Amino acid sequence: MPEIRFIKENITIKTEPDMTLLEAMRLAGLNPDAPCGGQGKCGKCKVFLPERGETVLACRQKAGEEDLEVLTGEHTSDGNILTDASEKTVAFDPVYSKAVIDVPPCPMGKSLSDWTRFKGALIDAGCDIREDLKPDLYIAARLTSLIKENKGRIHVLYMKDSVIEISGEDLPVCLAAFDIGTTTLAGYLLDGETGDVIASASRLNPQKQFGGDVISRSNYALENGGEELASCIREAVSDMIEEMTAETKYSYSDVYFTTIAGNTCMNHLFLGLDVDSLVHAPYNPALRESVILDAKLLGIRMNRRGRLMMLPNIAGFVGADTTACIISTDLALQKEWTLLIDIGTNGEMVLAKDGKMAACSTAAGPAFEGVGISIGMRGAEGAISHARYTRNGWEIEVIGNTRVKGICGSGLLDVAAEMLRAGIMDENGHMDGQMTVLAEEENSALDGPVCLLQKDIRELQMAKAAIRAGIELLSSHMGITVNDIQHVWLAGAFGSFMNSDSACDIGMIPPILKDRISSIGNAAGMGAKVAVINKKCWEEAETLTENVDFLELAVLPDFQDTFVDSLEFGC
Repeated sequence: MPEIRFIKENITIKTEPDMTLLEAMRLAGLNPDAPCGGQGKCGKCKVFLPERGETVLACRQKAGEEDLEVLTGEHTSDGNILTDASEKTVAFDPVYSKAVIDVPPCPMGKSLSDWTRFKGALIDAGCDIREDLKPDLYIAARLTSLIKENKGRIHVLYMKDSVIEISGEDLPVCLAAFDIGTTTLAGYLLDGETGDVIASASRLNPQKQFGGDVISRSNYALENGGEELASCIREAVSDMIEEMTAETKYSYSDVYFTTIAGNTCMNHLFLGLDVDSLVHAPYNPALRESVILDAKLLGIRMNRRGRLMMLPNIAGFVGADTTACIISTDLALQKEWTLLIDIGTNGEMVLAKDGKMAACSTAAGPAFEGVGISIGMRGAEGAISHARYTRNGWEIEVIGNTRVKGICGSGLLDVAAEMLRAGIMDENGHMDGQMTVLAEEENSALDGPVCLLQKDIRELQMAKAAIRAGIELLSSHMGITVNDIQHVWLAGAFGSFMNSDSACDIGMIPPILKDRISSIGNAAGMGAKVAVINKKCWEEAETLTENVDFLELAVLPDFQDTFVDSLEFGC
């Protein structure tokens, strides 16, 4: 078998001759950037072969019969991953409880088992457990020695239907919550006595090496099985738990409860569920309901008795991240028409008033994450984040104040809006010329100036039309006009960093709503946090999702016309 040596990483692996270099990079654990899923379309997986003196796409180049040295490009920076959100204050009342009980000795002449006396002591102490609580072999195996060593006094961590752990001393407990996005992961560690956040962590979703969007990843899972996708995201969550606990007095074995909020596809890939029903009509999830699982079943590095709490999905393309947004914002309680929009790799939105809610997912694609844009990138160092056009040319803001590597979603919106205002792009998206130079070569980290192309505007046009069409159709479905919407809440990183004036001026959001927009940060992450510290929020999540009216835009008779009308800039 030929060997491939990755020079920069100093890693050597054996490969099959027909294996692509992208597959070899995955095998070596390099987490390559491949938004198109290895289809040869995005150009993000370029590597250099020193012996041949050529640059190739890793997804198109076979390993071959001979040993090979490969120089990979720069690894994608984690960049600006949003973890902050508008805070929601809830009482600390989690799904678990702690108690100290005294297990009485077995009466003379009786033969009451340790488990029977233990369960009786829990009930006598007023613990909220089921009277028909079934024996747990792990707990039962430890009872005799603990009762003897501690004269019957036992510290118990329990839920209504199960005993999680017992000890002779107070049990240190902490919690974790995760927002698993298609592009990024945000994690939070919370104190198990107060619910306070004591550490946080973020990183790029390692599944990006299998595609930048949910369709690419779903197709990969269907063709190759979902184990690679499941294992890499579970490993990332485990690593983040270890990273966060390392900053505190706790260890990963002290994490007993972890909530997960992600879109429906991320949820399915995390759990190892079949995604076939998500990519074929009628696009329904294999599992919509919330579930509490033994963490050890998925190999998550937390306490071996810990529980994973998976928030419920709403529909095939409106997932538990939207559920988390709903519970973190009290959207169902709003007395005026309120539109919640989470623009990420997809665009999910919910329109609500007085408990009446309708949701939809817009196929905006990953353009706002930089995918499909010739100089596109996510919001990392070197990305144009904002721009203004003057008589002297472009004035740009660059993340990290470095040479320009590309443009992220917020910068793309600004450039389009500025060109429209300046008259160098018309309402149909036609530019004066086939490109505009945003940064000259001396300020560029690329081989030449940084230019936005006509085709990039077309990608933006499709994405912004999808968002606008969703808003129009959702409003129509609820029997209102967009002018009836009193509040627009933008969730997620893109919504927090974008210029809402630019979004309205190009017509992505109806201009009449410009003064009603506010950013609420990572509402999905906040929802995951409140669900793990408050059992009422956890329980309400299931009821709320059942009451959301899901709107499948593509099957609506007005969809095509509305989408085409929304293509125009500035409308």
